[in-house]
Amino acid sequence: MSRPMEELRGYFAVHSQGLGHATRAVALARGLMERRRDLYLLFLAGSPALDLVVANGFDALTMPPAPDWRTTDGILGPVWRWYRDYGRYLRIARRFLQTEADWDYYRFLLSDSELASAREAILHRIPTALILDATRHDFARDPLSRLVEGPANFWASRIAQRADLVLAAESAPDWPNVRRIGPIVRGFSASREKLRDDFVFRKKTILVTVGGTAVGEFLIREAVRAFHELKLDDVSMVVVSGPKLKVDPESGVYTYGFLPNLQDYVLAADLVITTAGKGTVNEALAAGTPVIAIPPKGHAEAERNAAALGYRPDDIRRLKELIPQKLDLGRLAPKPMGNEEAVGFLMDFLDRAANR
Repeated sequence: MSRPMEELRGYFAVHSQGLGHATRAVALARGLMERRRDLYLLFLAGSPALDLVVANGFDALTMPPAPDWRTTDGILGPVWRWYRDYGRYLRIARRFLQTEADWDYYRFLLSDSELASAREAILHRIPTALILDATRHDFARDPLSRLVEGPANFWASRIAQRADLVLAAESAPDWPNVRRIGPIVRGFSASREKLRDDFVFRKKTILVTVGGTAVGEFLIREAVRAFHELKLDDVSMVVVSGPKLKVDPESGVYTYGFLPNLQDYVLAADLVITTAGKGTVNEALAAGTPVIAIPPKGHAEAERNAAALGYRPDDIRRLKELIPQKLDLGRLAPKPMGNEEAVGFLMDFLDRAANR
């Protein structure tokens, strides 16, 4: 009689600023669990990432939340304040992990940009894999912020160098533990036609989504204003404000707060307007849905994402021009994603972790 397969247990930590890291982590976790039936993942996440992880059916331990960007009308303030808040978060998260984490029971750590847990895992000699957008930040625009960001990048790079595996979505150093990966997205649950029927999308539909932070209030306001001024009788608008903003419904504008299956709405929509978060942009590209990406000014990562599509922050003034243009495009050819390759790298990591 064969012995039952021993369960391979590990943590999957998620940086909780917004929802992009959580959506990528959920996509990777699903891919891993499809290929390895003995795998058990306990997520470590703070709000709002925690809500998305749990809504997608995963167990989770509630972490302290990471700080949000400080913005005024779509413009990031001096980021030294965020680094100060993040330093406080790291101290709180470290105390939490020292009390709650069981590094004997959970045998490895996957971490999507959550560095407090990575630091603790490495200290405990636990196999650690990091999923990062990049290995350094370049948000600083003023002298004090640059002074703070330099040591922060050095500290983060030291952690990344000591990890067993680093999956990098953007440019990264040529370290032996680094592997470049393509975009990661969650799978769509049904065909576009079925989703449109399920969501009762009877007209052409514009989806406005601003992620899980409070940064995107400026985009919601301007997108709704442009929509009303255009007076498009054959078009409706759906606004997904996320967990930190509240938007009241208006004529022709339907509002949601948090949607755990936002990728399905991206596929069902005829146009996506977004603050250029990597997750939403990649889901639109995977779906073949035209996208308008207006980044918050000073958000280096979002500005890079938007620039790759030909947009910049000042395009907020061109929404009345851009919306009809993009609606006229129809469906685009879906872009290939990098899920399979990334899951393959992580499967190799798990095999090594299981044999340690």
